Amino acid sequence: MKSRILSLASDTFTYGIFILIGRFLTFLLTPFYTNYLTIEEVGDVGNFFALIAFVNVVYSFGMDSSYFRFYSKDNSNQSRLAFTYAYFTIFSIAFIITTILFLGANYYSNLLTNLPDRETIVRLAVLVPFTDCLMVVPYAYLRMTRKVAKFSLIRFSLIVIAVALNIYFVVILRVGIKGVFYAQLIANIVGVAIFLPIIFKLTLFQWNSKLIKEMFKFGLPTIPATFSGIILQVVDRPILKYLTDAQNVGIYMVNYRLAIPMMLFVAMYDYAWRPFYLTHYESSDSKQLFARIFKYFVYFSGFIFLLNSFFIEYVIRLPFFGGRFIEPSYWEGLDIIPIVMIGYVFNGFYINFTAGINIQKQTKYLPIAVGISAIVNIALNFALIPILGYRGAAWATLLSYFVSAIVIYYYSQKVYPIHFQWNKIIPLFLLMIFIYIITIQVTSGMNLEYRFYIRLFAVSIYLFAPFFVNIFSKTEIHSLHTILMGFRNRK
Repeated sequence: MKSRILSLASDTFTYGIFILIGRFLTFLLTPFYTNYLTIEEVGDVGNFFALIAFVNVVYSFGMDSSYFRFYSKDNSNQSRLAFTYAYFTIFSIAFIITTILFLGANYYSNLLTNLPDRETIVRLAVLVPFTDCLMVVPYAYLRMTRKVAKFSLIRFSLIVIAVALNIYFVVILRVGIKGVFYAQLIANIVGVAIFLPIIFKLTLFQWNSKLIKEMFKFGLPTIPATFSGIILQVVDRPILKYLTDAQNVGIYMVNYRLAIPMMLFVAMYDYAWRPFYLTHYESSDSKQLFARIFKYFVYFSGFIFLLNSFFIEYVIRLPFFGGRFIEPSYWEGLDIIPIVMIGYVFNGFYINFTAGINIQKQTKYLPIAVGISAIVNIALNFALIPILGYRGAAWATLLSYFVSAIVIYYYSQKVYPIHFQWNKIIPLFLLMIFIYIITIQVTSGMNLEYRFYIRLFAVSIYLFAPFFVNIFSKTEIHSLHTILMGFRNRK
């Protein structure tokens, strides 16, 4: 079991290094945006990319999920057919919709932005998801074949290109919001060119009606689930803009992004987790393995939560081109960061619990779980934003992710029951919350230097306390030690 846990940790670590650096580079765009774009432009960037996320769900048509499930390392012919059906289904749908949206931009652009030259802005934005979707299945192929380094290197390289071009267009040429889309579009085109050899190699024009039917049967239920998942992530921004203004959206979006360490951890875990459980679910001890991994996930989530919550205020004060790392007018929203991060933790719970659903091919439960949480999210945004402003949007996000985790846990346990050690996991989670609340209260009003050392001590308590209160068994402690030593030996 230790070797398999180490393989998951190794893949997560490899994904994580490149994702961490790449997302950090993307994160560096935030201070550039806050210093070189207007608050209204920053808000519109967030809204456009929220809409792009929705469009990407429509384009994928559930075929990316189907490819994951019907890829077979023991049947190369089936794997190539699954790749072909998934890729060209996505391409066909995306091409038709993109053409309609591009040609008709003058009819609806005023609904999306009030900025000058809005038709050009919208047409550029329309091309971004089209080029995005052409890379979805090739990326999935690299994940399923455990070509982790290649996957990470390509993704990282494209992020570097996009960030560099953002700086060129936004900071040097000063073309405003259009520069954001120029940069992303060029980076995507480079990515598609890189993947062309893989696409040509794996394409197999052969008809298999049974496989096509099974892929659509598996993939279609994931569309409303994924769509609802995107609602959870982005619907708060247009609702916030509708109920308040673009300035509030800008403040909210910037501080939401400051929760990026937790988002990164959950994302890199997800990249490694899905191929992992689809590879190991037939093992006799798979359920015990998955339960242990979940407890490790909760432990490391708590560490990242405390680290970022306690020390982000030091990061934002760092000097940066044009002023501070984050321009001070955005600091008023810092208190939403812990709320958003706990929401990400619950999203990680959801990701863990979906393993049983996918293993048993019971994707019909996904839209129920995520759909309920999306409805809760929309309702809570309309209920809380008039009372709490953008803080209400943050609380709506947290509670909605919690609902999605609870509902999918219920259905997953019905089809693939796993005995999670809740008597250990709940105290571990509560320990994280307790340390956070007490430390914030104790350090409130202190100068930054004293506050830093006390908070560092509090993080240390969280790291070591579980080993002395029987949350981890001796075997689990040994496994954790093996994982950490594995990371150390790779450096």
